[in-house]
Amino acid sequence: MGKQLNPLEKELLIRRYKGNPCVKLSDFCTANGVSDTAFKKWLRQYDESGLEGLYRASSNQADLFPAGIDRTEESYKREIIRLRIEVERLKKNYTVTYNADGGKEFVPLSPKSSE
Repeated sequence: MGKQLNPLEKELLIRRYKGNPCVKLSDFCTANGVSDTAFKKWLRQYDESGLEGLYRASSNQADLFPAGIDRTEESYKREIIRLRIEVERLKKNYTVTYNADGGKEFVPLSPKSSE
């Protein structure tokens, strides 16, 4: 059984796939170690509800929004998602930098120990 991906990792894969229309779905899934069926399901969930759909489908994730937040207010949704992404990156000890092409790179804050 493969590694479980969290909703943020799923979204990253979906964005990469949608950003490169020349790649076939089956080739993309094989290269990233994901089954075609699972990836199609993630695409459908993402197209219907965005990142929230991927969070709802993941049983081991906390609810995306705290109780009492009006789900129709797009600015609150985006802020909460942005903060959760930032927290996940910091937990994994990464920061985001932009390379010369304008693309994002995830850079470790400190080198890993070889011990």
